Formats: sequence, structure tokens, C-alpha cells
Amino acid sequence: MRIALYNLTTTTKRGGVETFVWGLARELASRGVEVDIIGGIGKVTQEAGTCGVIRHAFVDRNLFRAIPGLRTAWAVTKLMERLTLGVTSLPGIVGRGYDIIHIQKPYDLPAGVAARTLSGVKLLFGCHGKDFFPGDRLFIPFIDGAVSCSRFNAAQVKERYGVQPRVVYNGIDSEFFRPLPPDPVFRRRFAPAEEKVLLFAGRLVRWKGVQYLIEAMPEVMRQIPARLVIAADGPYKEDLVALANGLGIAPAVAFIGQVPHDQMPRYFSMADLVVGSSFANETFGIALCEAMACEKPVVASDFGGFSEVVEEGITGLLVPPQDSGAFASKIVEVLSDERRAVAMGKAGRRVVIERYSWQAVGDNVMKEYQRLLSQ
Repeated sequence: MRIALYNLTTTTKRGGVETFVWGLARELASRGVEVDIIGGIGKVTQEAGTCGVIRHAFVDRNLFRAIPGLRTAWAVTKLMERLTLGVTSLPGIVGRGYDIIHIQKPYDLPAGVAARTLSGVKLLFGCHGKDFFPGDRLFIPFIDGAVSCSRFNAAQVKERYGVQPRVVYNGIDSEFFRPLPPDPVFRRRFAPAEEKVLLFAGRLVRWKGVQYLIEAMPEVMRQIPARLVIAADGPYKEDLVALANGLGIAPAVAFIGQVPHDQMPRYFSMADLVVGSSFANETFGIALCEAMACEKPVVASDFGGFSEVVEEGITGLLVPPQDSGAFASKIVEVLSDERRAVAMGKAGRRVVIERYSWQAVGDNVMKEYQRLLSQ
């Protein structure tokens, strides 16, 4: 079986979809599958085992956005960027004799359909969000199968295209993300021993909802000594810093910047609770899975993929989105009962291994590949 995992940004940036492609490639290769990662020319790389990594030239979306009239045409310029990769990569895809080309974005439907038409390769349409564009429905009759990263995302895809994807959850490395022994010296870099540590990991954009966590902190601190550590960076940071200052809690909110992904197990392990507060664009919840694998309880907004990752009352608690008071209440509820918090953390790791480990994800992907090839 020869598989092409096709996604431009796998080799040009870091993120959830990109992590999925690298992790899936390694898992498939460990099973004896011939796998090539096909992406754009870029500096991002990871340990790929026996996988091939093939990089092709493309025209960056920002160059298109410099053209008058396209400055804020986000979807169109992303599509144009992807089309340029399709042009440069198509001859190689057609010539390598793949059995399946597995794309990760609607933007790659044109390239995938072209490869299918020219070579007979099976086309698996993977989706991790709502990267829809005008005219995308025209390509759907030519796909051989579809998968989505959550039931939430599968419903979005069905509403848009009228096809029902099979759910293949994103995966994490449950051996790398594991509970580590306590490190009091490291923990004291962020909070005194008597304070609880809440950890947020992600990006600082408005829809991630960190503002509601900050607004919750005065009530949390009124009941429990606690500090919010924000391991993230992004364009919304200045607004969040101003909010913490305005509430008079700046010393209790630590902006530590983006933490390298390979250091995150250490940060998760030093936290007492991990929080997720998105209210839009959240189709899965990789950071929550990673925290659960490190045996940490989570409190997250009851939205999108978060509602599938967090099992209410078992691995953590869910909160109505954009509700600071509810966040404060649930955070205090977990931190006030250490025995329950520990039990949630252990349950979380069990769930991750059963559902989100690369072995589990690989099993589900292989079933879908075999189904396509048996058609």
C-alpha cells in the first residue's frame, strides 16, 4: 500500500493539522505502509522514520494578498496558494503510483481530483475545520471517501457537502505525553507552593476565549490561592494584558509565551488544572488531549470538539462558552477536591490511550484505507 499524505503546511508551519500528518505518517510507516508526506518548501521537519518527505514550490498567500482587491480575501488567497502547490506537485504524484492520496483541507480538493483523474489514485478527503471556498461543492462527486476529526466537524462537512464523513479523531503521542515526577523547583518558577496553577496552552486570538479565564480569576482567587499561566502568544496578547491590569490581578496572570511543543509534558505535569476556553473554530482539542495524557483534569468550554474530548464529570468539567462566572465555579469545584482531580486525571489518560493514541488512530485510518481499496 502506497499512501500520499498531502498538505502544504505540514512542512512550512506547526499546528494541529500538521502534527496529525507527521504522527499519522510515522504510525503508518511502523505498520509497513509506504508513506510520503507531500508539502511545500519550508523549514519545518520532524522525525519521519521511513517516511518520504517531498517538498514542492508554491506561491505564498501573502504575495497574493499584496494584490489590490485580495488584501482581505482570506479564503480565496489560501485557495490560490494551494493551487500553486497542486501545479508543482501533480506530475510527481501521478508518476509515483500511489494507491491513495489523503488530503487534509477542502482547499486541496482541486489538486486531489486532478490527481485522481490523471492516475486513478483513490482520493480520501480529510477535514479538520471549515476551510470552505466558493465552488468547492463541485469536487465532492469525485472523492472516494471522507473522514473528519470529530463528530462536530463531520456534521459541518455533511451540512456543506451532503456527504457523511467517518470520524477519525486526531492523535497524540501518549508515550511522549505522560505524567512526569513532580519537579518543585520548576513549578516554583511559576507559582509559590501554596498556590494552584491553572495552565492554558494555545494561541492568543480572540476566539480562544482567554479573556473569560482572566475574568474568572478574581472569583477563583477569592476562594482558592491560584495563578493562571498562559503558555501562548498571538495578536490578542496586548488586550489580555490590559484586561488583567484593569482587573488588578496582573501578578496572578503569567504570560510566558509560546512553549516548544517538545517541552509541553513538563508544563502540563507542573499544573494542577488545564483549561480550554474556545468559543469558535475548535473542531477537536489537541492540547486538552495532551493534558489528559499527562493525567491532568481539564475544565473546558462546552463547544465544538471540546465536548467530545472532555467526558463530563469523568475526565473534567464543561462550561457554557463565554461564561466567566461558570468558569470560576467549575475551576474552584475541581481544585477544591484533590481526590476527584486526581481521579479525573487518571481517567483522562485511560481515555486518551483507548481513543486518541496513534495506535488507535492508525487502526481507524487503516480501516478506511482498506475500505477504499476494496471498492
